[in-house]
Amino acid sequence: MLLTDSISMITRDSVQVLQINNSLAKAEISLFGGHLLSFIPKHDHRERLWVSDKAIFDGKKAIRGGIPICWPWFGDHTSRNDLAAHGYVRTQTWQVLNSEETDLGTTINLKPLTSAGDGFEYNAQLILTLHIGQQLNIQLRTTNLGDTALTYNCALHTYFAISNINQCELLGLTEQYTDKTRSYQIFETPQPYRFNEETDRVHLQQPRELTIIDEQLQTEILSSGHDSIVVWNPWQHKSISMGDMADDSYLTMLCVETAITQGQNVAPETTHVLEQVIK
Repeated sequence: MLLTDSISMITRDSVQVLQINNSLAKAEISLFGGHLLSFIPKHDHRERLWVSDKAIFDGKKAIRGGIPICWPWFGDHTSRNDLAAHGYVRTQTWQVLNSEETDLGTTINLKPLTSAGDGFEYNAQLILTLHIGQQLNIQLRTTNLGDTALTYNCALHTYFAISNINQCELLGLTEQYTDKTRSYQIFETPQPYRFNEETDRVHLQQPRELTIIDEQLQTEILSSGHDSIVVWNPWQHKSISMGDMADDSYLTMLCVETAITQGQNVAPETTHVLEQVIK
């Protein structure tokens, strides 16, 4: 891969990591999983993403934090319990196709070693496009290379860095959600939307814009191509039980995920784009 003036590469344990440092922002991308680890715009020098201090970089286990790529299913596989949750591309090595530098930032295109895998019978091409500028733009592009329609689920499983979950509020969601922690019962979205317990919720809504209020700071999240927003925080008990999270990790992270959970149909020779923009 040709490195540009703004792109360099380091090795973290067993994982190769691209470092981007341009006039507008800094970022880090693990080639294991096509996994964005850091995004720091230079206008405020504030890290937008959370990565666990105990994250494992062995090139085998999915990295805890950042933006994992869940594809071609989200959560457990619908018909097989022997397959890993969230699909197989987050534990593949990804390749850099190309990169471009402009006054607006750095754009990098990546693809997994293969888009084919056990549990997904379709012929598809997956491309991840990352634009690192004053804001972060991440696009997951699924192209149907077959001659019949395909269906898939996916998510940009973004872990946002916050200072204290007890002082955090999420704006932009209304109506009902499905609660995984309560046997998938349906509840009304709380107003204001704050957090005081384990949270694992699927909102079947397509809001264009959400905002995380973290004390006096705001992080804006724009989404498109999605059918759901997933909100997750493991809270204390699960943080303690996870080997790649510290006991108090839940205090400084909140997952707000741009997702397809209901099945996205893609006709032959067409492309579906799932997009998240972080400001």
